[in-house]
Amino acid sequence: GGNADRMEAIGKVFPLMFFLVAALISLTTMTRMVEEQRMQIGTLKALGYSKSAIAFKFVGYALLATLGGSILGVLFGEKVFPWIIIVSYNSILYTHIPDVVVPYHLGYAVMGTLAAVACTMIATISSCRKSLAAEPAALMRPEAPRVGKKILLERIPFLWNRLNFTWKSTMRNLL
Repeated sequence: GGNADRMEAIGKVFPLMFFLVAALISLTTMTRMVEEQRMQIGTLKALGYSKSAIAFKFVGYALLATLGGSILGVLFGEKVFPWIIIVSYNSILYTHIPDVVVPYHLGYAVMGTLAAVACTMIATISSCRKSLAAEPAALMRPEAPRVGKKILLERIPFLWNRLNFTWKSTMRNLL
């Protein structure tokens, strides 16, 4: 009973952590993709394409990738992961338990797919919004680098002045 309770707790926490990590990965991936396509977005806007037509390119890509990943994840994840866990438990602790059948749960699959699509769509739309709001001429120019700020170590001249260039740039990049 105690092992079943632990597995239940893991089963409740793991999907939440997975979706948080997946949402962050989606956000960074789509943000990078939009930033890399700045000039193309600016060109399309200058040619008269609507914001929704341009955004649909990124939304369509994200939707296709999410649905494909969800289908593979459901087919693989609902059979393979439970099987690995059950076989591990059977070989380590409970050798007398017969083989367990792991059926597909359509409700969980649909719920997981909808959550994945929602996370990805929110990330995609939020990353597109900034670029689509800018003027085409600004999008066609390279983005200005961020203004450098002093790090805490630079405010301690005794330490900062003793570092060579490599260490100074390493410290700035880290912080």
